[in-house]
Amino acid sequence: MSIQSLSNTKGILFMVSAIFCLSMMDGFTRYLTDYYNVIAINMFRYFFLFLFVILINSTKNKSVIYVSKSKFRFIQILRGTILAIEMCFAHYLFLKIGLIEAHAIFASCPLIVAALSVFFLKEKVGWRRWTAIFIGFIGILIILRPGSKVFDPLSLVALGCAIAFAIYQILTRYVSSEDSPDTSLFYTGITGFVLLGAIGPFFYTTIDSMHLIWLLIVCILGAGGHYLMINAFKNSEASILQPFTYLQLVFVSIIGVLIFDEKLEDEVLVGSGIVVLAGLFTFWREHIKKQ
Repeated sequence: MSIQSLSNTKGILFMVSAIFCLSMMDGFTRYLTDYYNVIAINMFRYFFLFLFVILINSTKNKSVIYVSKSKFRFIQILRGTILAIEMCFAHYLFLKIGLIEAHAIFASCPLIVAALSVFFLKEKVGWRRWTAIFIGFIGILIILRPGSKVFDPLSLVALGCAIAFAIYQILTRYVSSEDSPDTSLFYTGITGFVLLGAIGPFFYTTIDSMHLIWLLIVCILGAGGHYLMINAFKNSEASILQPFTYLQLVFVSIIGVLIFDEKLEDEVLVGSGIVVLAGLFTFWREHIKKQ
């Protein structure tokens, strides 16, 4: 096996592990939202992430001051703010519309990134990828079912979360031209910590001792998932790794069905299948173009 193949294999293993951790985090978070406000939950999660970022950047001859240096400081703060707000809404949606339907809509994010990259990053997208993006949004319409009796307006909030996360990824791509992944993770942690630390106490309620354990697990899984994802991108290209992010839809569907008695509705299954296939095609075309 060549060095590049070995590196790609390591990257894929890191990515799959990261997606599994983040899926488990969503499952535990869904459980906690039955008892506590999502802002308070994320306040603790970002506090842990902030400590984690400080810890890993205080070892291996790194310096927090050095890592915090950025040529795009305002954009870094903006992307961190977008992510923190989006996470709170996403976790609220887990409670209201369920893990499966929320993540089925979130799966459109890579397609939105491909579309927005044309305008924000001046990337070229050919007619094949535009066709895939269009077909993917047909899949989203199947999931949303606008005009039907089962249409839930909160599904539009889920689509808004997908758009917000796509903007976050676009901004992350933009700053990566100058800033390291460690710098981006630093601003992700500290921005969310400052924002939610300021408003989180207003939503805090006493936490049961057993729930403290689940909350700690959420924090560990969240920080670990981000760390594994960073190492994945250090070992392999994004075009190779991105298709594996769709495993999150598989993982959370299993959690939703087995733990929370959610139903895999036909419209959600068909729509998410179309979205995933369209997304995989765009990744494949991007890889071909790079080759």
